[in-house]
Amino acid sequence: MRIPTRVVLPFGYRITVRQLTDAEMDRRDNNADGIWDADSKTIYIRKRLPVTRRRYILAHELGHAWLDWQHRYLDEGKARS
Repeated sequence: MRIPTRVVLPFGYRITVRQLTDAEMDRRDNNADGIWDADSKTIYIRKRLPVTRRRYILAHELGHAWLDWQHRYLDEGKARS
């Protein structure tokens, strides 16, 4: 399974997924293998890691993205049933 470059949550909440080199990732946070950036709606993943680890990190960061989506859309009343 490949790491996707984009994930779309309900209501068109688009998330970009970027895999970064060690140098690029270290400029953001040298202690992290994955980062959720809520401002740009981007998940950053350290590229050199084994694909199984990158999938785990993607799932973890998607959890952060989901909570952000929930806060922005559900908590503010935009997703009413």
